[in-house]
Amino acid sequence: MKGIQSGYGSKLLPLWAVFNLYVIFICTSLPGLAISPIMGDLTKIFPGTTQFETQLLEIGPNIAAIPFVFLGGWIGTKFNNNKLTAWTCLAYGICGVLFFFVPNMITLIVLSFLIGIFAGILSPLSTAFIADMFGGKQRTAQYGYTSATLNLVLMACVIATGYLAKIDWRLPFAVYLLPFIPLFFAKGFKKYVTEPVDIRKTDAQKLNAPKVHYKFSKEVNMGMLIRYCIYYFVITFVIAAISLYIPFRYTNSSTAGDLTSILFFGIMASGYTLNWCLKILKKTVAISVMVAVGIGFLLMSITSNVFIVGLGILIATYFYGVAQPYYYDRLSQASSRVALTLTLAWFASMDSIGNVVAAPLIDLIAKIFHTSTSANPLIAFKICMYLSFAGLIVVIIRKIIVAGKNYEEHHGVSGGTAHVGSVQPIAVGAGAQTTVTAPKASVAETAAKATATPSSAAPKTASAPKADK
Repeated sequence: MKGIQSGYGSKLLPLWAVFNLYVIFICTSLPGLAISPIMGDLTKIFPGTTQFETQLLEIGPNIAAIPFVFLGGWIGTKFNNNKLTAWTCLAYGICGVLFFFVPNMITLIVLSFLIGIFAGILSPLSTAFIADMFGGKQRTAQYGYTSATLNLVLMACVIATGYLAKIDWRLPFAVYLLPFIPLFFAKGFKKYVTEPVDIRKTDAQKLNAPKVHYKFSKEVNMGMLIRYCIYYFVITFVIAAISLYIPFRYTNSSTAGDLTSILFFGIMASGYTLNWCLKILKKTVAISVMVAVGIGFLLMSITSNVFIVGLGILIATYFYGVAQPYYYDRLSQASSRVALTLTLAWFASMDSIGNVVAAPLIDLIAKIFHTSTSANPLIAFKICMYLSFAGLIVVIIRKIIVAGKNYEEHHGVSGGTAHVGSVQPIAVGAGAQTTVTAPKASVAETAAKATATPSSAAPKTASAPKADK
C-alpha cells in the first residue's frame, strides 16, 4: 500500500499528507509540555518568582487558547484554511525559538500565552482537516487514531523533556519547534483541504451576487451541537480531576506518576480500538461512556489501593477516549463545510474550559460541604463520581423522552415531518434586494455528496443531518 485509505471510494492519501495532518493535530496540545519538568526549579532559574507567576505559567496557555479557539473557528469559515494554518505554525515556531533566549519570568509567561493562542487557532482547523481528508468509517477511525497518537506522543514527550531538563533547563523547549514541520508540506497539503472561501465564491456565482452570507444556525444542527458540548464539558471536567488531585492523594511521586500515565494510556488505547468499540456500543455510546466514567470514579473513591484506583482510572479514561473522537466525528456530519471550523471550535473549547474550571469548581463544591480538597483529596474523586452519576441520570431521561417521541412518530401520533436542513447562502451586495436562498438538497443529492472526493476545486456543500436521537 502506497497510501492510507481515505474512505472516499478507492482514493488513497499519501503518507506524508497524513503525517502532516497528525503533526498539526499534535501541535494543538504542546503548550505547557516543556514547562512541566522545570516547574519545581523556577525559583532557582528566575529568583523572586512568585506563586501567582507560577500559576499563570501553568494555566495561562489554556486560558489564552479559549477565546482563540473561537476566533480560529470563525476565521476558518471565511478565509483560506491552509494559509491560516501555515502562518499560525510559523508564528508558533518562532515563539518556540524565542523560548531558548528567555531572560526573565515575565517573558516566559508571555511566550506561554502566545503559543496557547496559536494552539487554540489550530485546534478547530486540525479537526476540520480530518473531515476533509477522510469519509465514512475511515473518518471515524482517524479521529480515534489522531487522539490516540496524540496521547502516545505526549507520553513520550513528557519522558523526553524530563531527561532533557536534567541536562539544561532550556532543552525541553525543543518540542515547541514542531510547528515548523507543516510549513514544509503546506504547498502540497492544500489540495487535500476543502476551502470555505472557495465554497463562498461558488455559491456567490450561483446566486449572481458579489458575495454571500451564511447564518450559522442554518449551517449546523444546533440541538446536536449544544447537547454534545454540554456532555463533553461534563466528562472533560471530571477526567481533569484525575491529574489534578492524584499528586495530592499519593504524595509518592513515582506512584502519582504511574497513575497519571494510566490516564494517557487509557485514552490512547481507546483511540486505536475506536471502530471496534463502536461496533459493540452501537447506539448506546452516551449512556455507556457515562456509566463507565461513573464506575471508574466509584473505584477511585471506595479505596486507596493503588491497583484498584489504577483500574478505575483506566476504565474512566478508556471510555472518555471513545467519546472524544466519536463526537468530533458526529459533529463533522452535523455541519456544512463552510461552518465546520466554527462548529468544531465550540466543541473543542469545552476541553480547555473543562480543564481550566475543574480545580476551582471542585474546590468550591467541597467548601459547600464544609471540607477541602487540600485536607482531603479523596473528596474530589467522590464529587466527580456524584457528578458522573447525575449526568448518567440526565442522559437516561433524555433517551426515554426521545424513545417516546420516536414511538409516537412511528405510529403516526405526531403529524410533523422530519426536517433536513440544507446550506442556505444569502446573497449580499449590489442587486441583492431580497434574501435569496439556494434550493434545498434532496436526500439523493445529500447521499451523493457524502461519497464525493473532497477537493478545493470542488468544495462540498453537504447538508446538516437530522438530530441524533
